[in-house]
Amino acid sequence: MADRFLTDEECASFGEYVKARREVRGKSIRGLAQELFLTPAYLSDIEKGNRYAPEKYLDRMAEVLCIKGDDLYTFYDLAGKSRNNHYPDLAEYIGKTEIVQEALRRARDLNISISQWQNFIDEISGTKKIQE
Repeated sequence: MADRFLTDEECASFGEYVKARREVRGKSIRGLAQELFLTPAYLSDIEKGNRYAPEKYLDRMAEVLCIKGDDLYTFYDLAGKSRNNHYPDLAEYIGKTEIVQEALRRARDLNISISQWQNFIDEISGTKKIQE
């Protein structure tokens, strides 16, 4: 994941990430707020960590800030962490897909390791690495 703009480890908060992306895109708080149909004060509060970004605006925010690929994962990871581990990009998928719910419960119950998860991700991504 070396092609990420910033990782969630490099940003202490969702708000810092949004601010960094906004600044890189050369947007003012007022300009971005207008594009998102938010007040500048509300967006400022999001950047300062005083408010959550409304879930219904997250997709639009990612689009306006040109967040794509692995950066989109960071964006939603930080949004989820800011919401007490409620990950808005995953909640609906998990909620409506019973097999995913079962898989996650089994992984939890079996205490699946990080390396086992990575192997699973590599396999479904088609990038299975050769084990040494």
